[in-house]
Amino acid sequence: MKSNDLKFYAAQLGASMPTLDLHGFYPSAALDKMDIFIYQCVEKKADSARIIYGGGTGKLREAVLEKLKDYSVITGYQDESGSCVILF
Repeated sequence: MKSNDLKFYAAQLGASMPTLDLHGFYPSAALDKMDIFIYQCVEKKADSARIIYGGGTGKLREAVLEKLKDYSVITGYQDESGSCVILF
């Protein structure tokens, strides 16, 4: 699952994409929310989703992108400016 090998855009995937906004959360709390969000996306059979982490210091971004590697249901992701789009 390498983000560099994928090139897709949210507009191509559909405007009704499930979205999780993690602005303002510490990484530990954000990752807990992300676990629940990924589970809900799988339950709803979503084919893509967006996770927003914003800019800031980059610690939340790093934590989110590292955690994405732990999910076997995610087939790919693309890091965008302040967010990422994931594929199931």
